[in-house]
Amino acid sequence: MVSHRNRSSCAAAGLVLLLVASLGHEAFVSLALRGSRSTARTTALAGEGEAQRPPWDAFRALRTAAFFGALPNPLGIFERTGDSRSLSPNQVLWSEENPLDLVWGTLDDVVMGGASESALQGTTWTGTIITEGGGFAGIRTQPFKPAFDVSGCSGLRVRVKGGDGQRFKLIIRDSYDWNGIAWSYEFDTQSLIPSLDGIVEANAPFKDFVPTLFARTVPGQTFNTKQLTAVQLTLSKFSYDGALNPNFRAGGFSLQVESIATF
Repeated sequence: MVSHRNRSSCAAAGLVLLLVASLGHEAFVSLALRGSRSTARTTALAGEGEAQRPPWDAFRALRTAAFFGALPNPLGIFERTGDSRSLSPNQVLWSEENPLDLVWGTLDDVVMGGASESALQGTTWTGTIITEGGGFAGIRTQPFKPAFDVSGCSGLRVRVKGGDGQRFKLIIRDSYDWNGIAWSYEFDTQSLIPSLDGIVEANAPFKDFVPTLFARTVPGQTFNTKQLTAVQLTLSKFSYDGALNPNFRAGGFSLQVESIATF
């Protein structure tokens, strides 16, 4: 008869294998090392009577990976994505009406060992960023299948409200690789001439998106405008290549995502 302890150990081992498969070995090792350092730091803080960082939620990390299709799926080799669907300039990808039926999910730093957490309700994205052991929160669409062909467009226009002047990233992807290149464009939620309705509009030309892997720039890449596979918004303490985001504050945040459209 298998004991409860043995069943728990098997479940934990299975969870580790799934996370290694979804995150990649190097990312998982980095996560584990960061988690151990964070645990030591949390223990020290507890001894000093300071507020404790919430523990890493491995099951939330696994749910996130599963939601975005990052877990191993042998049957995926038979899945057909079809030909890309063409989008025209000034076509809305996202708004309250959700004309293209996009499915969003949260992509917080729990996938890298952090404890930040966020949620999207309607068009309002709220959350709390904890920099200890992490430092970012995000929302991302499930992969577009088939992808969108935006070769007839110049870029994406995002209209937001709130954000407390912080600097966010609009991220797009042109592959179905979970850990593939993330094309990033930074924008501030403040303007020199505020609008009467409080909405900030940022135009992000495709040529200005920065190719990155884990916030590290990757030179020599070209965005495939014939295959837009996902859209993402991120608030992070980091900019690129280890540089800090100058317009970032840890703690609670709120951003209303009015619309995302082509131009």
